This record gives sequence, C-alpha cells and structure tokens, in this order.
Amino acid sequence: MISVETVEAGDDLQPLVDAINGARWDESNDVTPYDAGSLATYLQRQDTVFVACWEQSTAGERVLLGMASGRFEIKPYDEERWLYVDEVDVCADQRRRGAGKAIMHTLIELARSHGCTEVWLGTEVDNDPANALYRSLDPDDVGAVVGYTWELDD
Repeated sequence: MISVETVEAGDDLQPLVDAINGARWDESNDVTPYDAGSLATYLQRQDTVFVACWEQSTAGERVLLGMASGRFEIKPYDEERWLYVDEVDVCADQRRRGAGKAIMHTLIELARSHGCTEVWLGTEVDNDPANALYRSLDPDDVGAVVGYTWELDD
C-alpha cells in the first residue's frame, strides 16, 4: 500500500536521507546527495513543504517510491495564497505504480488545507513521463513557459 507523508523539521530525517541517497535515480530526476542538516534547514522555513511517498514491502520494510518539495507563497495583491511545487521525483525503478499521482494528490490537498487558491509547477517540455502525469490530473491550464537561469559564481 502506498502512503505519502509530510516531512517536518522535528522528524528524524536520517532514515529518509539514507533512503533518498540509496534510491535509484536517473538523469530525469536531477537528485543530488542529501544530508540531514541541509534538509532540516530547508524544513525550518515556515513556507516549505516536503513529502515522501513510501510502500511497505512484503518483507516489512518501507521502500521509498518518491518525494516532492515546494513552497507556499503569497501574491503581492489580495493576499492570495498558492503552492509552488519545486520538485516531484519518483525513483527510476518505481515509476508507473501510482507514486507520482499520489504525491500530486497529497500536494493539492495540502494546498487546499493551507487556503491556497492555486497550485503551480513547471517541467521540461521534453519530459514526456512528467507531462503525461500532470495532464492526467486534469489541470486547468497548460501553458508554454520559457525558463531562464542565472548561475551565480563567487
């Protein structure tokens, strides 16, 4: 059975970090090694959300299926709240089993429970599996977005 859990700053983060670092990721995930200190620092901000998707194996172990992170935001007008989903990652060997859909449903419900009026995320145009997942969730809008990145060196 699949379960999605919200991860909090006060949780014992090392087992999750060990599961993340021991999971199978591929080039579509862009997952770098985690450490408990960095994750704790991230979670200490009041506006962040991090969820982990698990399945209980037949041997009784919890197997990490995926994870997601995001931030609750407020627009500078009307105090409208929304959830920006930064990352949704499903382990390379766990795809097409419902983890991504379970994660997204959890994030949408978290946004609703926090008074958000909108959930927003973006993905690469050529990320066919992600685009198929997000389209299957019946979004209100699918727009073409161009992303820009500025790498800041010391």
